[in-house]
Amino acid sequence: MNNRGFTLIELLIVVAIIGIVAAIAIPNLLVALQKGKQKATMGDLKSVGTALEVYSTDNSMVPNADLVTLGTASFFIPFYIKVLPQRDGWGTPWDYEHGASPSDQYSVTSYGRDRSPISVNELYLVTKLADFNNNITFSNGQFTIGPVIKK
Repeated sequence: MNNRGFTLIELLIVVAIIGIVAAIAIPNLLVALQKGKQKATMGDLKSVGTALEVYSTDNSMVPNADLVTLGTASFFIPFYIKVLPQRDGWGTPWDYEHGASPSDQYSVTSYGRDRSPISVNELYLVTKLADFNNNITFSNGQFTIGPVIKK
């Protein structure tokens, strides 16, 4: 009977193969996680924007309260939106701005993964991991700052 185990060379080859597979898979996994957060943020922004549009249509003005107040306001919840998201996919509260006069001008912004208000001010292609740091803004019924959506 030969009760021989693995040799050191065999073990090193297996560890090297696992390392190569991990080096390929982990960056792709990180990008997929960030894309998921970005897509969830964009969906929530569109839902919040739609609720603000409907409110604006009914009342000829956008609400002048912040979104935290609107999230607990009985005139807004559940009539205009069932659940008002309070944070983006990265856990940062939205930035809601409205016009000084009663109008339909509003914007809801996510500051992205880095939570910094400094970003590009246009639609952009997501080509690298750092692009998830850019802001996403939904203003007056459309995305004015955010990733280009391929159709």
